Amino acid sequence: MGENSDSNRKLRILCLHGYRQNQHVFRDRTGALRKALKSVAEFEFVSAPLIPEIPATSNGNDEENDNQTNGSFTGEAEKLIPRAWWFSKPENTFSSKDVTEIATGFEESVKVVDEFIKENGPFDGLLGFSQGASMAHLLMCLHQRKEFQQSFKFIILVSAFKSLSSVHNELVKIPITGIPSFHVCGLSDEIVFSNRSEDLAHMFSNPNPIIVKHNGGHCIPPMSAVKKELIEFLSQFKKI
Repeated sequence: MGENSDSNRKLRILCLHGYRQNQHVFRDRTGALRKALKSVAEFEFVSAPLIPEIPATSNGNDEENDNQTNGSFTGEAEKLIPRAWWFSKPENTFSSKDVTEIATGFEESVKVVDEFIKENGPFDGLLGFSQGASMAHLLMCLHQRKEFQQSFKFIILVSAFKSLSSVHNELVKIPITGIPSFHVCGLSDEIVFSNRSEDLAHMFSNPNPIIVKHNGGHCIPPMSAVKKELIEFLSQFKKI
């Protein structure tokens, strides 16, 4: 009876948002994904601890801005505060293109995710978008070195990239084995070029990574672009 109960249980997926997003914004952005998978998975969201030094009234024209909300979000002010997993510039901002010697706040973010999982886990999967996908990758690297104890059955990375901070130089060289991975690349993504996402994907092996490309840009793509492959991927972990 316990085995059947477990097989009928929805997958629990922890979601890490992009730069200048937060858990509330990312929950909104993943609405179509959550609706398509509502019988398969439930999604939990956590906000990064850092607040970038960029005005919240930014019009979305920043070089790196995953939170182009066009003012559509409502609610308490806290729900609109932009967040970051680490900073690549001394003035407490971030760009995925920065070749830098700093990763300010990274250790704090690792602790936040660790504590969230201890309090709300366990989770079957980890999903990250943009800087959140890079964060998820770095957590897997730390796990391979036994420096991050939380584990997952699978990982889903959208618009992911290897960190270019020298602080992470050794981490991003670590091959990731033993965790099935699903990678989504936007062929029109001008913030994280698709070749960077593919390069990161090939750090995963045994099993080999699943790489799905879509014609869109820097976004969670329409489910029509990834649903077939994603359902097939998740069917390894739950009867669908």
